[in-house]
Amino acid sequence: MFVELKTVYSDMEAQVLVTHLNEENIESIIDKDDAGGMHPQLQAARGVKILVEESDLEKAKKVIEIKNDTKNTWTCSKCNEVHEGQFVVCWNCGEKRS
Repeated sequence: MFVELKTVYSDMEAQVLVTHLNEENIESIIDKDDAGGMHPQLQAARGVKILVEESDLEKAKKVIEIKNDTKNTWTCSKCNEVHEGQFVVCWNCGEKRS
């Protein structure tokens, strides 16, 4: 069963978040009521919902939280390179953020 993870207010933002979820092997669905694209302004009024499997909800919340973290830095546990918060993979050695 799919449950709502987050509501955003543009299709582009929803697509970016779904891409991040897919990178972590989390299946997700974009749910929007814009009359099949004929009334895109409804996205701003009603929002675009991102749905995930109920069993993946907590993992998906963590992925979104990390992707939205632009202020906090982190240090790679493998090579000690310092990165901005929104990055989840070390650019220097390829190690995932732990």
